[in-house]
Parts: sequence; structure tokens; C-alpha cells
Amino acid sequence: MLTLFTINTCKSFGCRNLGLPISASADYNWPDFRLGFPALHCRACGSYPPLFDEQQFNEWLSVYLRTYASENGHFCPECFCQKTICYGHNPRGTQRVQCRMCRKVWTPKQQKPGKIVLPERIETVALIVPFQGNSTEQKLYVLLSFDAVRGNVLHVSTNFTQHDMGETLRYRWRGIAEPDLLHSDIVQRVDMREAQFLHRSQFDEIQYGSAVLKRNAKGAMLRPVIAAHGHFRVLNILFPEVRIHIISHESFLRGAVITVWADLFRQREGELWFIEEEINDSNIYLPWEFQRTTQHGWWQGQWQLWAQGKNRKMVCPLTGGDRGNAKTLSLTASRYFIHWLYQQPKFTHSTQLSAGRVTQILLSLAQDYNDELITAPSGY
Repeated sequence: MLTLFTINTCKSFGCRNLGLPISASADYNWPDFRLGFPALHCRACGSYPPLFDEQQFNEWLSVYLRTYASENGHFCPECFCQKTICYGHNPRGTQRVQCRMCRKVWTPKQQKPGKIVLPERIETVALIVPFQGNSTEQKLYVLLSFDAVRGNVLHVSTNFTQHDMGETLRYRWRGIAEPDLLHSDIVQRVDMREAQFLHRSQFDEIQYGSAVLKRNAKGAMLRPVIAAHGHFRVLNILFPEVRIHIISHESFLRGAVITVWADLFRQREGELWFIEEEINDSNIYLPWEFQRTTQHGWWQGQWQLWAQGKNRKMVCPLTGGDRGNAKTLSLTASRYFIHWLYQQPKFTHSTQLSAGRVTQILLSLAQDYNDELITAPSGY
């Protein structure tokens, strides 16, 4: 029987239906086309989250999670339980693992000693990377998540998938990419980004550029919103109790995080923050100073502007929480890694490589980076 992962749900913080599937609430009405696309109308809060083909999503996500579990051994590829024990060795001497819940035994492809350390905060950003598809101008949508305090990479995923998927999950390029927001004023940049969300055909339907694979190439390109839900589902299985999430300013990242950790947010035990940064001098160690609060977007989000010498950041609490955290939140972990990434020759030659190969290189480099952090004398 197919494991059900909820994606069609209310995503409004404070609503009693947050994270509840369609079958669990009488407040839902669907499909609703009031916004010009099929949506789920939550009468309790008035929201209209876009509808997805839940069967196609579940089929793809189940295979994606099973593959990740089989390769890494961090949770069971059958029931996705994280409680496992070592279970002897196979004839080649490789460690086997058994699930404590369903008793499945398997041999992870990657032998990673040591226990996963629970992060205090998870920081997630997106990165657009070129690859060789039907031309050199193709683009890969990459999600990078970090332990925001220790700085190590927790998970890397892209919108390239090697698994079969339904047509509704496929990324479709319409020929016009959303413009890069390079405005010199960080406040204006946040405002322009919010306006960009409203100009989309639906809030999660990003057009980030062409992503066409070579003819007859294996695999496919996912809609970035689907890749995000898969990305955060892995992190939720690994770290179900993490209460603070920091994400770059993108609406469907918010929707994916709040859906996956819905139980915590419904109980008002979680914090979710948008961050936008303008770092002109990474060697400044002055304390951040609060400047003012501004409101942006259709939902009039409350953004705090902070300054640190030549640096500025904008911070927006999306789910309440401790407003005192705003001073210490940042995208430092991702900034350090991306700077390191662009110094690696294997990565800088991505325009000559397939989407699948670039994905594998990113995973390998993330492990190299983590290994360097472990051996570094102090910090990252």
C-alpha cells in the first residue's frame, strides 16, 4: 500500500487545518479556480494553496525516499523509521543494517560511520547551476541545507530525478525566466521579490530558466516545488524535532517546510524565517544593529532591517516564535559553502556535464566539505 505524504493541505500558519490532508477537514473545497489555477480552498482561513496530483507525488516521493535510505542507511527504505541497528556483515564484509520497526535488513551503499548530530537550526538556500543538456545553457535548480550553527551540509538535492514520475510533476519551461533581482537597495529587493511571487501563474510555479536534457538521456527535470517537498521530507525524517528553520526568500520553500513540519507549527513549537542578506564585508565582527521594520507583499509580512557596518540583512518571522532570534539568524553557513564550492574545479566545469553528473558531483563535494570541517582546527 502506498505511503501517504500530504502535499494538498492548508499551509497557513495559525489555521486549524495546517498540514491536514483533504480527507481530514470539512473546511476544504476543491478544486477551486478562483485564482486561475486549480486550488484547495480552506474556508477556515481563506487560503488557496495550489492543488497537486497527490498520487503522482506519492509515487515519486516513495521511490525517492527508498533510494536515499538504501544508499545512506540513515533510515529504513521500507517504513522510513530512523531507528536502526547494525546487523552483522554481508559476505564481502560490508555492514548490514536492520530496522527496529519493520525488521527489514539491507546493506547501505555508502558506509558512513558515526551518528547524525541533531542540528539546532536548519538553514536552506537555492542555487542555480548550469549543465550540459540539449545545449550548454541548461540550468539545474539546487537546494542546499546546512546545520546553521556548525556549518556542515545536511542535505543536497536538485530537480533532476532518475526516477519515473507523472507528467504533472515535470518542470515545463515557457521561455521567459524570472529576472534576477540585483537592486542595490535590500529593502527594494525584498519588495520586488514579493511582487514577483504574485506575477507567477501560481505562487509555486517558478520559471528559473531552460532545463532540457539531452535527447534520449535518462531521467527528467522536476518542478522545483516538488523537489523542495522531497528535500524537506528527507530532512524531516532525519531531524523531526528541529524547531528553527531559516530559508532564503522563496514562497514555495516556506510552503514545503511548513507542510513537512506541520505538527510542530500547528502546536506553535516551531519557527520559520525568511532571510535576505547583503554582505559587503565578511570580515566584520560587529554586532548587528536593528534599524527599522517594514511591510512587504500581499500578506504584508513584517520584515526587520538590521545593519552591521557595510552589511545589511532583512529578517521576516513567518510563524511567530522568539523575535529575539532575529539578531543572530543569518545565511552564513550557506555563504561559506557556496564560496568554497566555486573554488572547486570539478564544480566550475559543470557546463560540460549532464544534470545527473552535476548532481553526483554536488553530493560528493558536500561530503568533502563536511570532512574538511571535521579536520579543521576550529569552526568553519
